[in-house]
Amino acid sequence: MSFNFKKKLQIYIQDRIKEIAVNQQKSEQVVLDYAQISRLFPEPDFIPYTDWSISPSVILHILNDIVINKRQNIIEFGSGVSTLYIAQLIKTLKLPTRLYSVESNEEWLSNMHKEISRYGLNDIVTFVHATMVAVPKELGLHEQELWYDSEKLTSALQNVKKFDLVIVDGPFGSSTPYARYTAIPFLQNRLVKDYAVFLDDGHREEERKISENWAHKLQVKPQFMGRYTYFRSNKSFDTLPFMISNF
Repeated sequence: MSFNFKKKLQIYIQDRIKEIAVNQQKSEQVVLDYAQISRLFPEPDFIPYTDWSISPSVILHILNDIVINKRQNIIEFGSGVSTLYIAQLIKTLKLPTRLYSVESNEEWLSNMHKEISRYGLNDIVTFVHATMVAVPKELGLHEQELWYDSEKLTSALQNVKKFDLVIVDGPFGSSTPYARYTAIPFLQNRLVKDYAVFLDDGHREEERKISENWAHKLQVKPQFMGRYTYFRSNKSFDTLPFMISNF
């Protein structure tokens, strides 16, 4: 066995060991974060997670932001487990906060209504059913064709002055190129000075390009957190969750 081959083999093995260690740490972090957010619900309850669900680590970061930065009006694009955890946090801590949840799928929205009702959270969450329609040119990016019905959204949100927290986990990325871009152009003039924005699936190529465009529009530097991207105004406190690597 040649010296060069042995050296390459050692480097490969070392790299694989490091990769396994990093993946193990990530898994442990998710378990820790899930345990933390699960405390919001009674022990027998179970909140299902799928490949489409926003990760427990993102949810914990969002919950931190709500409490630490005293968020008042929250809007999320794409209803799901985040809706339940945010609403339950607001109820548990008796916060003066409203959550507006935008969803395009009527059947899924019906399921979410049932879940919200089951936990007595109806007074906290306002659902907005907005179908996917052609995106106005001034609100689109590159080959993007569709987004939530912006006229329907404008009408449904007319009594809300401005938002201080935006969570973008929809529409589905496969629905149209750059599907999630329009959220910030649509809301840019409806953000308070002290705000935060979370973009899920920030590791994907299209979401990276979306983040770059949002950073230019908002004049803030995004923080890439692996699976998601985090934007915050200069007035907002940094609310990153406790990380295992901090030990």
